[in-house]
Amino acid sequence: MKVTAPEALTVRPLPEICRAARRVNCGECWQVPGKPCTAEGDHVARFGRAMRRGLISGPDLLAVLGTLNAFTTATVICDARDGAR
Repeated sequence: MKVTAPEALTVRPLPEICRAARRVNCGECWQVPGKPCTAEGDHVARFGRAMRRGLISGPDLLAVLGTLNAFTTATVICDARDGAR
């Protein structure tokens, strides 16, 4: 019997994850799908909703949250390469 390791899960680039998350409304500010929550980016709450709806993966969400020291649902994730605020 041949045993193989599972495939490594890949994480998309942050701007791509943010675009996918914008396909749902935000549970923090109730921004409609397709528009960012603020000029800087989107609330963490939106990413959680996107993951529950299968638009982003668990590893995608962990990659986004891993850029933060601490966060709440109201924390804004910037889709720029410099990370979150």
